[in-house]
Amino acid sequence: MLRDHPPLAWAFLFGVSGFALGFFGPMLLDPTSGNGPLLGIFITGPGGFLGGLLYGVWRRRRDRTPR
Repeated sequence: MLRDHPPLAWAFLFGVSGFALGFFGPMLLDPTSGNGPLLGIFITGPGGFLGGLLYGVWRRRRDRTPR
């Protein structure tokens, strides 16, 4: 389970998922588009990495705060 993993593990998981969806999704939806893979390389991959990093940091801080 990813509960105790560092924020970089979440960033890697979200980044790879975002990259794969952004890279292969446009090719499946419109095979004639030549710019489809650029979405995964420049937008959804880095965006997923940043989102995963923020999620990992938030989750770590939430787990460390006393209730």
